[in-house]
Amino acid sequence: MLLIEEDAMPSVLGLMERREARARQDLESWTEVLEQAQAEVNAARERVDRARVGREELVSVLAEESAVNTPASVPSGGEVAAAVGSSGSGAGAGYVERPPVWRSGMSEEVLSGLYREVFAAVAAASGPVSGVELARAVGRETEIKNEVEKVRHRAYALEKRGWLVREKNGRFMPAPGAVGRDASPASAGRLRPGAGTA
Repeated sequence: MLLIEEDAMPSVLGLMERREARARQDLESWTEVLEQAQAEVNAARERVDRARVGREELVSVLAEESAVNTPASVPSGGEVAAAVGSSGSGAGAGYVERPPVWRSGMSEEVLSGLYREVFAAVAAASGPVSGVELARAVGRETEIKNEVEKVRHRAYALEKRGWLVREKNGRFMPAPGAVGRDASPASAGRLRPGAGTA
């Protein structure tokens, strides 16, 4: 057993006090680093939340604008075809492409992107369809509310421009005349939502 002489006790005690003081400084230093890191994490989390809310708000505003804006004048068939041809017809082409106001003789060929897919799905259905059914018919994930809303807003825009009719229960069907014997949708065979589900 190691025995410490009495006169050596103060120096050993001083050594242990210095060791404790250094450990305490290390603890305070690391605690400060940890608090700074936690503050950065909180700030980053807040930025992520603000960016997500801003993106969702922007998508909602753009979709609403798409649904309520109507053209100042009804373009002729040639102007519509030229506009559609120059702007592309992909579903991701953007919110700028709006459907023209339906007139006698127009077919779904003048529609582009998601508008065309939504109209074709409604025309192919055996009865009125809901927004969820439309989203499913055009291949969107119905569990994601924004995806259903995007499709529903396209249907609202088509309704405002005379392509679709919305029933009191919110289901959509083709407007009378928009789909005639000679204007059956090209994609009617592959887009067929279930008419019985909500």
